[in-house]
Amino acid sequence: MKTAGNILSALFDEQFIDKAQGYSKLFNSWADITAKNGIASASAHSRIKDLDRGILLIEMDHPGWKQIIQTKQSKLLNDFRMRFPDMEISGLSLVLNNKIE
Repeated sequence: MKTAGNILSALFDEQFIDKAQGYSKLFNSWADITAKNGIASASAHSRIKDLDRGILLIEMDHPGWKQIIQTKQSKLLNDFRMRFPDMEISGLSLVLNNKIE
């Protein structure tokens, strides 16, 4: 009889777990990266929503925050590329969502 650990190991191999941890680090890096670029307060009004085909989707709750983030967009992108080279991030997409929690 297989143990629960054996079953889970079969379902979630180490490569999958490493990839999931990488995504977790990416999503949790937003506050740090905005602070590094002098817009720390933007992290309270925005978040990383998704990474799809190399495009990092950033949501914010007001057009003013979108403008502020746009002023640092190239620096933010460079920081993401340097910190997460394996994710091959090629761009940022900034979108409004008034319901960010």
